[in-house]
Formats: sequence, C-alpha cells, structure tokens
Amino acid sequence: MQVEMSSWLEALPVMMAAAVVLFVPGGLVAAAAGARGYRLWALATPLSFTLAGVSAIAVAVIGVPFSITAFAIAVGISVAITLAVRVALRGRSWLSTHPFDEGRETSADLPAPARWSVRVAVAVAIALSATMIGYRIITAVGAPSEIAQLFDNIFHLNATAIIHQTGNGSSLTLGNLTEASAGFYPAAFHDLAAMVMGLGAGDVTVVLNAVSIILASVVWPLSMTFLATRLFGVRVDVIVLTAIVSASLAAFPYRMLSFGVLYPFLAGLALLPVVVALIVEFFGRSRAPRASLAGIVAALAVIAPGVALTHPSVLIAAALFGSPFAVYFLFRSGRSSRTRRWAVTLGAAYLGATAAVFLLIRPTLDTAPWQPSQDYRQAIGSIVTVSPGTGAIAWAMAALLALGLAATARRTRELWPALGMFAIGAVIYFGAAAVTHAGLRDLVSGVWYRDTERAGALLVVGAAPLLVAGGLALTRFCAREVSRVPAIGWGRLAGSISTVLVAGVLLVASAFGPLPQAQEWIRQSFGHDGQALLTDDERALMTSVHELVPTDGVVVGDPFTGASLTPAFAQRTALAPHAFGQRTADEAYLLAHWDEAGTDPKVCPLIAKLNAYWALDFGTYGVYRGQTSILPGTDDAAEIAREQSADSTVTEIARRGDAALFEATACLGE
Repeated sequence: MQVEMSSWLEALPVMMAAAVVLFVPGGLVAAAAGARGYRLWALATPLSFTLAGVSAIAVAVIGVPFSITAFAIAVGISVAITLAVRVALRGRSWLSTHPFDEGRETSADLPAPARWSVRVAVAVAIALSATMIGYRIITAVGAPSEIAQLFDNIFHLNATAIIHQTGNGSSLTLGNLTEASAGFYPAAFHDLAAMVMGLGAGDVTVVLNAVSIILASVVWPLSMTFLATRLFGVRVDVIVLTAIVSASLAAFPYRMLSFGVLYPFLAGLALLPVVVALIVEFFGRSRAPRASLAGIVAALAVIAPGVALTHPSVLIAAALFGSPFAVYFLFRSGRSSRTRRWAVTLGAAYLGATAAVFLLIRPTLDTAPWQPSQDYRQAIGSIVTVSPGTGAIAWAMAALLALGLAATARRTRELWPALGMFAIGAVIYFGAAAVTHAGLRDLVSGVWYRDTERAGALLVVGAAPLLVAGGLALTRFCAREVSRVPAIGWGRLAGSISTVLVAGVLLVASAFGPLPQAQEWIRQSFGHDGQALLTDDERALMTSVHELVPTDGVVVGDPFTGASLTPAFAQRTALAPHAFGQRTADEAYLLAHWDEAGTDPKVCPLIAKLNAYWALDFGTYGVYRGQTSILPGTDDAAEIAREQSADSTVTEIARRGDAALFEATACLGE
C-alpha cells in the first residue's frame, strides 16, 4: 500500500482545524476558570466535548441551528459566565483549601530548574507519543480521504454530515438519523466533528480521520500523563514513561480504528484518564500541585456531561476506576479524627452512587451479538501479558506489569489503588472474553455490550498506571546501577541516563509484538485488502448523485451496501441513512417496493410524497456479515432499466462498474 504523504500535507489545515476545535473552546473556559499549565491542557478537550454536546442540545431547544457561529457564541457566553463567577468568588478561603489533602510533596515545591526540565519533558514526551501513534495510524490509513470500511461507519459518516447540513446535533433526538427514529444518542463526538466541517473542511472523510488521529495521538497521551502525574508526581521520568506506555498499547487506541469503527468510544476513553485524575485529586491522593476541593468538584461537574454525551459507558468506567481511591480514602479517614464524618460520608456516597450507576444504567443488548471469544486460560493470558484480543504478546508490557506488581508489594500503601484499577479492568475483560454464564457475563460486562474489544480497551487503560509504576521501578534500579559507575558526574545524571535507557528499550520493543499487528488491522479495515463498505466505483458514482439529484431530493439505498451514504458523499438525503431504526409506514413500504413504480399503484404516490424518485443499487453483499435485504425494493431495478423502452418504469441514469443510479420515470408526472 502506498502512503500518500503529499495528500496528508494537503490535509494539514484540516488537522489544524481539528486541533483548534478540540482544544481551544475548552481551553478558553479552563483559562477563564484559572487553570494554568498542564491542568489547562488536560481539561481543554473534555470541556470542548461538554461545550459541543450541551450547546447542541440547548440551541435545538430554542430552535436555532447548531453551526460554528452558534457554537462560538456558546463558548463566548461560557467564558463570560466563568469569569464572572471567578471574580464574584475571589478571596473565598474555601476556594484555596482541600480538607482531605495528605500534604505530600508536589512539583510546586520543586526548584525553578527542575520545573523547567519538567516542561521540556512534557513537550518532548507528548511529541514522541504523538509521532509514534500518529505515524502508525497515518501509514495504515493510507490517505486522509480513506474511510474505515466497517459497519458502524455508516452511522458515523452520515451523522456527522447530517449535523453539518441540517444544524441538528442534539443528543436527545439524533437517534438513528430519521424523524421516526428520533431518540437519545450521545452525539458530542459528531457535534465536534461537524464543527470542524463548519470551519471549511467540507470533506467528512478527512474530518473524521483528522479528529480521530488528534484524539488518539495527542489527547490520549496528554490525558494519561495528566493522570500519571497525579499518582506519581510531576517528574521527568513519569512523563516520559507514561507517554511511551500510552503509545505502546495495541488494544487502545489502535484497535478502536479497526473494529466497529468505534469513534465515540475512542474519544471517550481518550478523556477517561482526566476524569480519574480529578477523582484522585478529590480524595486527596494527588502528588501534583494541590487544587481546592471546590475547584475539583467544579471541574468534574463540567466535564462529566461531555464524557457522558460522548459515550455514557466511559463515564461509568471512570467512576469504577476511581473507586479504589475512594476505598483507600475510607480506610485512611477511619484513622484520623479530623473531618472524619465528612470523609466517611463522601467516600461512602461515591461508592454507593458508582454501584447504583453501574447496576442500573445499562444499554439494551438486543443488538449486542458478541459471545465469549476465549477460554479461561486464554483470557488470563491476555490479562497478564496486557495483550487482549491479539495474536502477538506484548512482552515489554508484560514485563512492566510484573515489575508494577512487585513494586506494589513493596509500596502497598502508595500503589494499591493503581493495582485496583488494573483489577477492575481485568474483571471486565475476563467477564466479556471468557465467562459463559449469561447472567454473570451481563452483570460484569453488559455495560460495554459484552464486547471483548471494548473490554480489552478498558483493560489496557486500567493497566496503564501499573505499567508506569513498573517502568519507574525499572528506572530506579537502573539509576542505582548507573550511579555506581566511577565516572565524573554520573551520580547526578543517573536518573536522566536511566530514563533514557528504559525509554529506548521500550521504543525498540514497540517495533515488535502487537503494535505492527494492530497497524495491519487498521490497514485492512480501511479497505486495503479488498473489504469495502464503498468500492471505488460506488464512491465515484456519488459524484453523479450530487449532480443528478436535486438538493431536496431523497435517495433510496440499502445501508448495508453503503448505498445510503448519500448525506456524507453527495449531500443528499437518504431514505434509510442507517441500517437500524424505526421506519414510518410510507418509508417501510417504499423500501420494499420502490422498483414496482408504475406497476404497484401505491408506489408512485409515496415516491412523490417523499420526493424519493432516485435509488442506488450497490449490489447484494452487505458490509455487516454479508447481510442485505433491508431494501428489496431495488432488487429488480437493473433488470427493468435494461429494457430502456419508451414506457420504461425505471431508468438507469448513471453507472460506474456494477454501481448504478436509477430514476423512477413512471412517477415523474405525479
């Protein structure tokens, strides 16, 4: 496969637009609230998701289209309100205190040269992880206009395009993209992608690739590093090792681009570490500069809606991953009389609310066909090698996990909450991958559709802090050995040298094992081995649809074959924009009988009523397990059109290879 680097350079403005939309709106609000430095950058993207998801709902309620202008106004209002509240509350003592803080040393206590070294490390580490992740994704995708040739992308492409075209991005009504299917669907990811399109990036394919690459290669390692610094301190070795670990996990973010494709889940998991980091701060466990309890609560309150409107299950996962810190908080508060009552109340309330949400807020599993994919031994092997769902073993990550477990045994008080995060991820994965008892499997992993791929992503995200702990233990060991070398100055440089050595080993190890396999899976999912939601001919025919179908025209097409992607590729309405969803009686009848125009007296009146004079025939093989038949109404269109008689009821008006566009000529007088 040839990687078109020149086309990626041409797509650079779209990449920059995606970065602006992801970071600037939330960054402005965070800055107005007083956030600075690392905290500002970490909070920026979650806040942008909240601003997009909530403002899309708000403007729909007042009847205003959700556009880049409306979004900018919403951001401006949010900044003004935040500044006003900050000024009004200035000087309140409770805004600068944290009653549960343990008072441990933080980076705020470091001398100025050390703080500068941390800043340089942040820039280098994020650039390194962004390069590692971005290069693998870009070379696997091939060109910025390529699409993931996967079933879920039918929805994601059309949803983003429809929000951009109609200005309706409300999560309360997006549903399955038709009025009959109006209902809740978390749309924050698609809302932000539509805003990138609103900045002038008109091609939805390039936009989705740009947004997902920025999320995977920049937002994810930034978020993970923010969490790691809360747990282990703002230090150079912590930052560098976390960046490399975040780029070395095959199950996330890479697998999210080759299964599904799971864009909203990718976005949600990229934000998850920030939520957990704030929970760590809330319970007084942070080794980073201290924030007030009120500030932490406010931050959680404003980013939680954005995560929930991206993927609700991710917010539940974040609450679960935060529960070990709540448990530790309860045990610690029992040994101190200071603020004990409040501490016990808050800790117990958090655990109770988390349990209630986990048990009560669950998706329906009617469209979750996944069954156990491993036996017990295989699942345990995937967990201990941190290699879920892959045929290759991540030996470097397995070694870091073993070192992390050993470090936990030596420093239990400090590290067991990180071990708890890993254990929670492991239980979820084991339940999805190996448990055969239906009730127990649903209980453990039903929130994530009992899906091994989603559970595998949660496993590696939950394991990441323990992997970093293992890397830090290895770095300390190397530093001790290096400091014994009788060379001038090496004792002072031992820490830096050991960090470089460990980082180098991990970088070399990343060239082997699951990561090349994950890259290959992305390559296959983007159609480079022949799999196609849209073939080249079918995609080219969409240009004719744009030219031959009027702006208000409705096109009939089978979603399973990609023929309903006219909103995304031709800016024309599709009668069935997604494979799932409710249909009106008129729509259902037309989907089944469109090619009977002129012979069935019901068809032409319905075609005229819905303005659906056009239909696409993209063959009989569906992208979802070969499934078709949602649209038998075009089965005979090609045969009828071949007659091409003067009184032909259906006429072929454009063709590329086996893909054809038809017009119901029998109904044109209706």
